Amino acid sequence: MLVDLHVHTNISSRCSSVQPAELVERAYELGLDAVAVTEHSTFRGAQVNHEYALERGFKVFRGMEVFTELGDMLVFGWQEHIRYYLFPFADLASEVEKRGGVIIPAHPCRGEADARHRFKDELPGELLESIVAIETHNGAMTRKSNDMAELIRKKHRLFGTGGSDAHHVSHIGRCITVFEEEPSSDAELIEALKSGKYRAAYGEELYRQRSK
Repeated sequence: MLVDLHVHTNISSRCSSVQPAELVERAYELGLDAVAVTEHSTFRGAQVNHEYALERGFKVFRGMEVFTELGDMLVFGWQEHIRYYLFPFADLASEVEKRGGVIIPAHPCRGEADARHRFKDELPGELLESIVAIETHNGAMTRKSNDMAELIRKKHRLFGTGGSDAHHVSHIGRCITVFEEEPSSDAELIEALKSGKYRAAYGEELYRQRSK
């Protein structure tokens, strides 16, 4: 099952130009089985896209991206609106744990210039205690950044996810997560993410293999 686990749309992310119709159309073109909409600090955009896609026979998982002092976190299982400012990671971890959700650090090796991603070679203990996976393949990052994330994943024996971090329709599917099984709901997606039965991949390489 091919899933782009990190997409932003213009419903709730002002930095994105992707419309729900474009999202579904592009996903179908690429042969994706699902995408996850992860707007900044709100669940609303994911819900709107989920309902729109459902009527058209496509699957949109619902999550969000939360800005914390330990970096940006993809969150699945907490359906809340968060004011867009620095949200304490400890509070986020507590709320997500209560709901049985999952936290995945997004683009953990984004760059030295970004204070929110200052952990380049190591992850802090409070973060490691609350995660089972990190995003190792991000379509908006360089290969070098993604390679660094992959090294961290291996060092800490974490699972790795892939997502485009799309803010434009042409970016959708650049990086994806390949699941061994087929989660059909948000709850099943969370369980799948905890199980580790998936791998991150670059979309272009996978599409090329499939076309041979």
